[in-house]
Amino acid sequence: MTLILKTLLHFLHPLSLVWLVLGAWLLRMIIRRRSAGLWFPGAAWLLLSLVTCTPFSSWLIAGLENQVTSVKVAELPQAEAIVCLGGGFVPSLVEPAGFQLQSGADRLTTALTLAVKGKAPLLILGGGGYPHQGRVFSEADAVADYLRSHLSLKTELLSMGVCDDTHDEAVKVAALARERGLDLLLLVTSANHMPRTLAAFRKAGINVIPVPCNYIGSMNHLGEQRWLHLPSVRGLDVFGAWLHETVGSWVYYVRGWI
Repeated sequence: MTLILKTLLHFLHPLSLVWLVLGAWLLRMIIRRRSAGLWFPGAAWLLLSLVTCTPFSSWLIAGLENQVTSVKVAELPQAEAIVCLGGGFVPSLVEPAGFQLQSGADRLTTALTLAVKGKAPLLILGGGGYPHQGRVFSEADAVADYLRSHLSLKTELLSMGVCDDTHDEAVKVAALARERGLDLLLLVTSANHMPRTLAAFRKAGINVIPVPCNYIGSMNHLGEQRWLHLPSVRGLDVFGAWLHETVGSWVYYVRGWI
């Protein structure tokens, strides 16, 4: 009974309703042999089905996530700094912590794990800015303030303030590395974002060891792979992440950032 209710609730989601109604309409038109004008809606339904009802999006993102080999914390060498890119947290005026965790929060937990394990004496936090009522709030500052107030870390914390993008983070870290004479850094970001990030940091002249995390593709998750399932918004999110990184890599290449 519980499974039936969950399935019914699933079909009440706008994505599932659109998929179901469009599919039913296409089937009705095919049965009535009215094929004229079905190419575009038919292609749209097939694309929607491919992205949301199969592991296609996960297969695409795995091509990015697996470009850089996963690591074990215990096997990582001692470094001079840990760099945690932003994207996993957003400043907040209403959250008790002062910030809100997002889908990329594994970046922060991974960086903190490295810090607690004593892998480097310095933790550098990156992230973007959020304009609000004439003021720009920094996600790196919000997290750094929280960590200083609530955790007793032996690792020094440093915020890079507001960064425009990954290239800006690389440029700022490169300047800091030259200023402090840092030779080896552990670079933490999402696995699908790591290929572009690694290229951008090395282009900036920084010697880094990649520490990928936040694997979002189902092919890198525990559990049996489901080859067909009801429409899932997660498929759209994963496809969006793949598209963002693919287009982003092209843009970075054209601009000479990688």
